[in-house]
Amino acid sequence: MGPTPVSLNEKKTLPVDLPEGLKPRIRLFFSIDLVGSTAFKQSRPAWLPALLNFYRDFDQIVHAQYRAFRQRSNAHIAPPEFWKSNGDELLYTCDLSTRAQAVDAIHIWLAALSAYRCDLATLVEDIDVKSTAWIALFPAPNSEVFFRRGGAQFRSDRIDDAVLLQAEMRDQWYGGNGRHDIIRDFVGPSIDTGFRLTAWSSPRRLILSADLAFLLTSSYAVSDEPLPLHFSGAQKLRGVMDEQPYPMIWLPVGAGARADVRDEGIGRHLSDPELLRSFCEAIVEQNYKVFTPLFLAEDPEDDGDFGWTPPYILNRIARDWQAEKRLKMAA
Repeated sequence: MGPTPVSLNEKKTLPVDLPEGLKPRIRLFFSIDLVGSTAFKQSRPAWLPALLNFYRDFDQIVHAQYRAFRQRSNAHIAPPEFWKSNGDELLYTCDLSTRAQAVDAIHIWLAALSAYRCDLATLVEDIDVKSTAWIALFPAPNSEVFFRRGGAQFRSDRIDDAVLLQAEMRDQWYGGNGRHDIIRDFVGPSIDTGFRLTAWSSPRRLILSADLAFLLTSSYAVSDEPLPLHFSGAQKLRGVMDEQPYPMIWLPVGAGARADVRDEGIGRHLSDPELLRSFCEAIVEQNYKVFTPLFLAEDPEDDGDFGWTPPYILNRIARDWQAEKRLKMAA
């Protein structure tokens, strides 16, 4: 993300006793939403089977495309993981540790959208899908939150401090214990931005957050198939970037995606990868307090921009960990 050059001895390190759940990591988020479903439900008494088919079929397709990609490429990438549903919207996430994984995940998602559309066209009329993708850094400035399923109780749940309760569930989650009893959710400014961006998506435009677009355009040197990103002006997002215009960056999707979808907005020339990368970098740097710092610790192609976390993020993580330890000692 074009950080200010920092000498190695100025780059802060994580505490050696930091729990796994507090280590910095970037997550990629995807949204897929039915378009036309409200009218479909109101015009048909038996609308529920179509919705249930959507839940079942898309999940099967996205994992089938993931397996097919792994068989073709032998690339190491985490599978898209179902996060939650929000009415007619399904949300997925996966961890990223390299730039190449970001590109691979987008290709998997695009293949799943295409495959699902083929099935949808033969089964249901008047319904389509739209999609959005964004990234977020954890555990700061975004955060995981955990909930017990079905009123399950643990010893620490008798403690009144909510921070300690969250720490207990977080450690159980990352330790692989009790996941059947725990629900994980994600909150934070990047998550809010992602949900705001979903309003811009359409059946022919997969909207991307600006920091994700920067990450993808920074991957062209290691990607065999650059993604056809487009830029079409900017619009205000309520509560985001002090409501300054936010760039509309998108991928063409659907039938004839590359040939038929016209880029009619201001800035058509920014479809050029290098120009778009420079534009995204400028937007991110001008709004560095808003956008996710990019941290990809395992990136073999790291050139200094992605393999470290800004000191203010590390300081915040360390402060939170020290405060958590003090609470545990006092409990």
